[in-house]
Parts: sequence; structure tokens; C-alpha cells
Amino acid sequence: MLWIKMTNPATNLSFIALAIVDTGADDCLFPAQTASLLGHNLTSVKSKRIGTAGKPTNAYPHTSTVDILEMRPDGMYGSKVLYTVPNALIDFAEYCQSFLLGAKTFLNRFILEIDYPHQVFSILNPPKT
Repeated sequence: MLWIKMTNPATNLSFIALAIVDTGADDCLFPAQTASLLGHNLTSVKSKRIGTAGKPTNAYPHTSTVDILEMRPDGMYGSKVLYTVPNALIDFAEYCQSFLLGAKTFLNRFILEIDYPHQVFSILNPPKT
């Protein structure tokens, strides 16, 4: 899981949430009710029907800036921004209760390393070539 800060570039409204790194999901999926916290008009865009682990639902894609925040030793977020993903396409979905970071539209920008025996997870920018 990662602490993220979402910001609507049009309104500059933002909030912080703990998001699940979901390598099995293609897209980023956030609860529909959080779109208004960013100043997005949820239904101002065409909805799309998506399948989730729970059931099929409607999702409304909106663009936001997503900052990955440092995680303090106590598990809470710190003030340092580790990485910024501008213009990230987020699907705000009905019946969604979690913040999911998907592989195709978000995680594919990073190198993920998981060390299960030592319970360590890291996310890195790929080296410039």
C-alpha cells in the first residue's frame, strides 16, 4: 500500500488516502464519492461499464495529479513527495470502497520490488536511457 495525494489540477482541491498497489488491475479505481472532494463533477463525463471483484459497475474517468508520499516508520504519511504522476486517468466507480492503483495506467511507470521475507516494498522510477 502507498500513501497518495490526489489533486485536481483544475480546482487545486486535494486529499490524501492509502491506496492499494493492484498489479491485477489495469486502471486506477477510486470510490465515486471522492470525485466531489476534488471538485470533479462525477457524471459530467461519459461513464463506462467495468468489471470488479465485487460486481459490474459504472465508472467515470477524470484526470488528477497523483503524488506518492513517503511513509513514516509509524505507517502514516510524511510530507515528502517521492514521485508525481501528472494527468493520471482515474476511474471513479460506484460501489468501490478502496483506492486501487492499476498496472496499465499507473504502475507501468515504475519499478516495483517486493521482498516478502523481509516485508519490504519499494517503488522506483526506472533509470533514464
